[in-house]
Amino acid sequence: MTEVMLFPLGSVVLPEGKMRLRIFEPRYQRLVTEASKRDGTFGICLFERNEDNPRGTLSRTGCLVKIVDFETLDDGLLGITVVGLKRFELGRVRVDFDGLRFATVEWLPSWDIHQLSDEKQYLAQQLRHVYQRFPQISALYQQCYFDDASWVAQRWLELLPVDLQRFDFLTRRKDCQEAMDYLSLTIDKE
Repeated sequence: MTEVMLFPLGSVVLPEGKMRLRIFEPRYQRLVTEASKRDGTFGICLFERNEDNPRGTLSRTGCLVKIVDFETLDDGLLGITVVGLKRFELGRVRVDFDGLRFATVEWLPSWDIHQLSDEKQYLAQQLRHVYQRFPQISALYQQCYFDDASWVAQRWLELLPVDLQRFDFLTRRKDCQEAMDYLSLTIDKE
């Protein structure tokens, strides 16, 4: 098992996905500094807080990401762009003196490329519409793979507000089929 630094968020990035982050908390400034001294990687996992658990819960799955760009934001804060590399299952989590979490992880295999079926083409079309409507998201991608069911499913799982339990169930599958079935029930064809 490998240990990674964790950046828990209310949204996630999955393999081949990209995300911009604002870094303002000292523990995450430390995470970026430490990651930059090494190979530029850390883990992102879903974090959910509710009335039953005000301290919050981490997803059981996450993604190893790599820092691919830095910038100073208009407000003077550090901005980074990360790309998802590979999924993992969380093992033991420990919290350091400043609140930075570390977790042992076990790597999960990547989803294979699958041709998007004719009946599910509308999922790719709807994703294209989202990217057209929100150019700040599409600007992250030099190439989009709208014909690959795995790529489309992972981009939707990054965008949709999926609860922790469902997220863990879908992302721990050996392929994207369950995710595609869920998306078919969730996303309108029009």
